Amino acid sequence: MSSSPPSDVSGGPFGDVLVAYRLGWTARRLVAAVVLPIVAVTLAVSAALDWFGGGRLVIVDGVPSVGDSHDVAVLRLAVTVFGWLLALLSGTVAVVRAAGPLRAVSRGAAGLPFAVAVLGAAAGAGYVLLRVAAGLMIFFVVVAVAVAVALVAVRLLLGVTAWVAGAAGRAPSWRDAVSFLLGGVGVPILLAVVADAVGLGAGPYAGPPVGAALIVVALAAQVGLAARPHVAAHPDVADPNRSTRAVWWPGAALLGAAVLVPAALVVLNPFELPSVRTHDRGPSTATAVAWPSGGHPVIVTSGGVWFCDDDLCDRFTDVSGGPPTVDGFGTASIGPDGTVVKTAVTGGPDTGGPFVQYARCVRDGCSQAWLPVRADARESPGPQGVGTEAAGAAAPDGAIWLFVAVPADGGEYGRYRFLMIRCADVACAAPQRHELGFADHTPADGFSGGSRARLAIGADGRPTASFWLGWSVHRFSCEPVTCAGPRQADGRAAPPDAVWTTAGDRAVAVRAGELYDGDNSALVGPGAAAQSGAVAVAGPYVYLTAALPSTGDRGLHLTIGEPARYWRQTVWRCASLTCTSAPLDGYAGEARRELLAVADDGRILVVRDNRIVLRETPFGRG
Repeated sequence: MSSSPPSDVSGGPFGDVLVAYRLGWTARRLVAAVVLPIVAVTLAVSAALDWFGGGRLVIVDGVPSVGDSHDVAVLRLAVTVFGWLLALLSGTVAVVRAAGPLRAVSRGAAGLPFAVAVLGAAAGAGYVLLRVAAGLMIFFVVVAVAVAVALVAVRLLLGVTAWVAGAAGRAPSWRDAVSFLLGGVGVPILLAVVADAVGLGAGPYAGPPVGAALIVVALAAQVGLAARPHVAAHPDVADPNRSTRAVWWPGAALLGAAVLVPAALVVLNPFELPSVRTHDRGPSTATAVAWPSGGHPVIVTSGGVWFCDDDLCDRFTDVSGGPPTVDGFGTASIGPDGTVVKTAVTGGPDTGGPFVQYARCVRDGCSQAWLPVRADARESPGPQGVGTEAAGAAAPDGAIWLFVAVPADGGEYGRYRFLMIRCADVACAAPQRHELGFADHTPADGFSGGSRARLAIGADGRPTASFWLGWSVHRFSCEPVTCAGPRQADGRAAPPDAVWTTAGDRAVAVRAGELYDGDNSALVGPGAAAQSGAVAVAGPYVYLTAALPSTGDRGLHLTIGEPARYWRQTVWRCASLTCTSAPLDGYAGEARRELLAVADDGRILVVRDNRIVLRETPFGRG
């Protein structure tokens, strides 16, 4: 191997990048001996902050995630920046001065405070300029300022690096800054994009090793680019062949330990941290979800039903049929055994209606039928402006029950007449109609029509119906099969934009992080997104989920225009409005509406737009 260092070649910044890469390759053993231990320590400290930094830790898809600690995120960012600067300074010293690892790291550490001070001041000034430019909301101005700030910052960085390496006689040029941006920033970003596109980090626990490898490659490229001007200008100060005598394997062993130990902690989970799994193949039009006892979840979509084959619903049987379950038109209920009943009101008095269109859906498919709301055409269709509402559910004996609110004459604005109709089967050749009572219609209560009715059938076959009207929830129940002894009770309703559900004679709702349970309410999730929230009742507990503001895992970033918002999906379990919470996954963008289901053992399933989130650890454990 020749002992002469690489020299400048023609080709402008691209030629400089090639020369720098050749220099980094020639000195690869020396660069590895210096850079690998620093990267290993940086990753180890970041992992320690994750595990022991004080935030609530949850394992999301095999990666530890801090649920609610802004301090840990700031410390991790600081550790990453300091580790990167130390590796760049020390690696450049090693290549320019042909210094051994200990000498190079000592010199790099000595220059680190000066580098932090200079680059910190430059970062602050650049931030102010970028904020001013972003305020102008002119794209080309923002881009021009961003490029100028980047070039100035890189030139300062190269100047500091040269000073620490003892090669400050040659001031960095603008061409050097452009070369560094191209080869030390642009190419590593491109490699990361390609690695993500081909799925290098998609396998189980493959992300950390791939990420560590990309960090090392990026640092090696940056060291070569920072050292190139000084090695080319002063051939007498460097002996790249000395790198063949550098001992690099201890650094590689440290890096392997820094990657594998956290992965082993995730696999073994000695601290019994809660585990969450997700996937992005969920439905985009989910309208209801439940977790039948002893089975897998069932998800109702606007056009069909997913009968899940596993708890994460990664595999499922999709059946279609019956009325579409669209807000304001169709509703759906999921029975304890997973049977789905979909209902909608169709038709008008001029065609013999209105009719309740309903369907019973199981894994084998959906069977549907239509039933006239009126027993015969002589019944009055009721006053205009009072719409018919309906909900359905399946009983343990196979019967279909329909709860119908029919317009009736009387009152200042008309009335509702409430019926319970039992069908022995889907065909319903002999419907059994049972009167439940009346309630006055209100002209406008802010609640959307078509979704006021709820119906559930208990394990004993007892039907329990609820109807939202004004600021009250009217509840009806009667005996199984015969519907004898109908009973009616009224309870307070939540605000009309709340999301609500029922369990027996209990109605609960959530709105912007506030839980409404009967006549009582409590704010359990301060700051929760207004458009987020779902609630479910399981046993003695009320479960709710909502998206809380989060810092996100952003790292260094530049935002043009409105800053991105980050959310942490959170779930609460409440008993008498006393709640405990647990973090789930995080996401960026606008907060999304979600659905919630709870298994018998306390596991949680959250369904968002195109994403399904499963907390595998039962609530109360981990």
